[in-house]
Amino acid sequence: MTVNEAPRGSPTGGGNTEESVSLTLAESIELVRGLLANGKAAAAENLLNAILEQLPDEPDALHLLGALRDMQGRSLEALPLIERSIALMPEEPGRWNDVGNVLAKINRKPDAVKAYRRSIELAGETIGAASGYNNLGRMLLTDSLVDAEAAFRRATELSPGFAYAWYNLSQTLIELGRTAEGVDACGQAIILAPHMASREHVARALVHLGHTEEAIEHYRRWLQEDPDNPVLQHHLAALTTPDTADRASDAYVEKVFDGFAASFDDKLASLEYRAPELIRDAFASVYPSAAASLDIADAGCGTGLCGPLLAPWARRLCGFDLSGGMLAKAQSRSVYTDLHKAELVAFLRDSVAAFDVIVSADTLCYFAALGDAMRASHDALRPGGHVFYTVEASDDDTQPHRLLPSGRYAHSLVHVASSASAAGLRVVAIGRVKLREEAGRPVTGWLVTLYRP
Repeated sequence: MTVNEAPRGSPTGGGNTEESVSLTLAESIELVRGLLANGKAAAAENLLNAILEQLPDEPDALHLLGALRDMQGRSLEALPLIERSIALMPEEPGRWNDVGNVLAKINRKPDAVKAYRRSIELAGETIGAASGYNNLGRMLLTDSLVDAEAAFRRATELSPGFAYAWYNLSQTLIELGRTAEGVDACGQAIILAPHMASREHVARALVHLGHTEEAIEHYRRWLQEDPDNPVLQHHLAALTTPDTADRASDAYVEKVFDGFAASFDDKLASLEYRAPELIRDAFASVYPSAAASLDIADAGCGTGLCGPLLAPWARRLCGFDLSGGMLAKAQSRSVYTDLHKAELVAFLRDSVAAFDVIVSADTLCYFAALGDAMRASHDALRPGGHVFYTVEASDDDTQPHRLLPSGRYAHSLVHVASSASAAGLRVVAIGRVKLREEAGRPVTGWLVTLYRP
């Protein structure tokens, strides 16, 4: 079979001359692969359409068109194309790996796991199975860090030059509390791919190991290359001058969470993150009847994890955050009446008596002193309204707050209570809770309920 490329025309004299290029099927498929590799999606799509017009059941063309649709963000269209290619050629491991990627994107995790396992089975214990093991590990992170570690480790064994698998392994080891091993794995990732985001991961791991001076030097060298990076500035300050800043900068919060938005929910699930559920339970104890009658502000809403939990009580559910990437994820939940890109204190100050309830899940941990946030919350509440929030807990009552190596602040119980009282808010309850796991250890916090008389 031959495939004709799109005619090439050029005007000559009084007319047009068209030249048609004939390629074999194998040549056409290889040309498509080359076009995709070089970012020429439109030309690749034209050629794939030409192939499929003549051979509607050509498995390679179906697979590649599905991969292209996935690259374009059209995963729901990609799925039947790749599934059809698998039905025609079911023993090809790469297709099972690719369909697993699509299934993962459309939140069909159990089916994605099955697809990755099938890819591994077909590839055998060869380098061809490494990608399947790495992708399987990503799916297992939320269920079992131990099983995820085994998958990532097998990927690195089969393909020692697979930088991304080393990076995933390093993250998993650190979450398991095996920080030294995690640093070693992360170092391997950096050797293989120096520009990976794992440089920050190494610095944080050094802090966990107690190698503070090494971490400081690591950040300083990095800042010489990228002096305006707010993330590096903030983390260096956390290690060198923890008592000087009053809050994380807007630039830091925006940069960190924009970069984190796509994987945020999965990451928090792997850490057994509980703040939204804890706030919902505290909320329900004050408002037992979900009557859709309250105007609720979700301060620092992130990807909107609190939104679906609070929606039954809401007449208005207003979310605001500094991260546009996070807000886009929150919008997709279709539970907020309005969403705003705004700084927390400024937005509340401009919303005088606008809300019955304000909730904030692990956002105030980016503030040092809580006074401004509490005063703004008081002013944004109507009389009789409530505030529900979580922050990380410090047991050192000699300091109101301290900046942690993580870049977040921990607050003393005394400061939490006194900042609320000074703002005119009454403390209803403050309880110690487990917020999540981090580096194999529980992170404790304060669950706070306040009332505006």
